[in-house]
Amino acid sequence: MRYAFNAVSFALAAMLGLTAQGPAPMSGTSGPWCKSIPLPRSGCRPLEVRSAHATLHLAVAANGAQREHGLMNVRFVPPTQGMIFVFPDADTLRGFWMKDTITPLDMVFVRSDGTISEVAVNVPATPPHAPDDKIARRQGVARYVIELGAGQAGQLGLLPGTMLAIPPVVAR
Repeated sequence: MRYAFNAVSFALAAMLGLTAQGPAPMSGTSGPWCKSIPLPRSGCRPLEVRSAHATLHLAVAANGAQREHGLMNVRFVPPTQGMIFVFPDADTLRGFWMKDTITPLDMVFVRSDGTISEVAVNVPATPPHAPDDKIARRQGVARYVIELGAGQAGQLGLLPGTMLAIPPVVAR
């Protein structure tokens, strides 16, 4: 089982209109956020996160069960696709345990204001039935964590200090 843990505190983002409260703007689209990748062509809508050099199309994990499942058992993460983990509280140290994550990933830790605080590059895949002490763990200060295929963060110019525009998402 995979999970993310977080500490206590609350703040709303002041820049880029970021918030975990209130519904996301629909901008002409309908349907729920996509919850898995590769992103289907219909039935859900990806969250589009923009930087100066790229637009990411992300599935959304906005509650405890979704954050716990994450990208477990996903064999391939297509370029510019991934998952964003949205937390209901403010920036805090987030720890991720990569149980049953069977493909290498880049993890982008993003503060409430949209600033990338850290990037964990090429986090190794975890073989099925790996003992707990062999499971990759990464942490960083964030309100949002974006998981992409290994190598994508660098190719897309996602480095600490880079600003991202993240549309509002309700998180529980």
